[in-house]
Amino acid sequence: MDTFTADAGDCAAEGLAGLLSPLTESEFLSHRLGVGPFLIRGRERRFTGLFGWPQLNEILAANRADPSRIHLVRSADGIPLASCSEPVPQLSRRGRPSRLRPERLDAALAAGATLVVDGIEELDARLRELVAGVESSLGALVQANLYVNLGGAHQGFHTHWDDHDVLVLQTEGAKRWDIHPPTTDYPVGVLSAPPKPAAGAASWSGELTDGDVLYLPRGWWHTVRAVEGTPSAHLTLGTRLPSAGDLLRRLLVHLVSEHGIVRQDLPRFAAPDRADGWYAALRQVLADAAAEPGLLEKLAAEVDAGAPARPRFTLPRRGPLEAGPR
Repeated sequence: MDTFTADAGDCAAEGLAGLLSPLTESEFLSHRLGVGPFLIRGRERRFTGLFGWPQLNEILAANRADPSRIHLVRSADGIPLASCSEPVPQLSRRGRPSRLRPERLDAALAAGATLVVDGIEELDARLRELVAGVESSLGALVQANLYVNLGGAHQGFHTHWDDHDVLVLQTEGAKRWDIHPPTTDYPVGVLSAPPKPAAGAASWSGELTDGDVLYLPRGWWHTVRAVEGTPSAHLTLGTRLPSAGDLLRRLLVHLVSEHGIVRQDLPRFAAPDRADGWYAALRQVLADAAAEPGLLEKLAAEVDAGAPARPRFTLPRRGPLEAGPR
């Protein structure tokens, strides 16, 4: 696997370019995106100003234990988050919120659990700045997930592949990675079931240490394990880039609006000659659409519309409030 040495820089302020240096953003987008993994070795404490233990402790103290965001995982088997939680004291009862108990979470992590916080950029302004910059470069939604353990886990997540590209930022400690090439080209979500890689040596095995960045395209198998006795935290910036499948879905929407035959029921009970005529007409519609100059390119531009806008609040509003719907 290609390995580089990071330059100095402010990762959050410089966005994707800051994470990938010494590679340039244009080199990554033009020649390396989706091609294969690579590793950038960074200096120790490179991410101190971006995210570390103090920021995590503040997030855990300031947020409720939302099971849609916070998970506990041990050897890829779920541990109930409720086992580390307690009811939130409230003056007025509104729902049944809970919060994490520090000593219970410590005990679970010491026993080998991994703490996962999904979409953690929504809870931290500095991470949100970084993610927004990466979204701007990629023109696609990016989500940051955090994975934390205290080094007591002898086994990590099962060997698996992701249906999206990831940039892995090792922000604290170290983790061991085993990486295998895809067993199916360009696998996509529930539509793909690639066979597991053959038993044996991985194509790359090694440790990510504090300050490192790993790029892993979708489909690459990987196993991640804690390093015994080493508290560790890493962020994954995941993004699902537009594919030919997304283009075909947009083509379907176009054809449904333009051609009645695409909206018709299948001729399941029609006489054979009538069914043959129906399929011939449908084939012609598809062939004409594929051959229409500029149509696929136009629809591809619609698919590649960029990342959805993140909410940005500007309270208090200045000037008279506009009348809204009643």
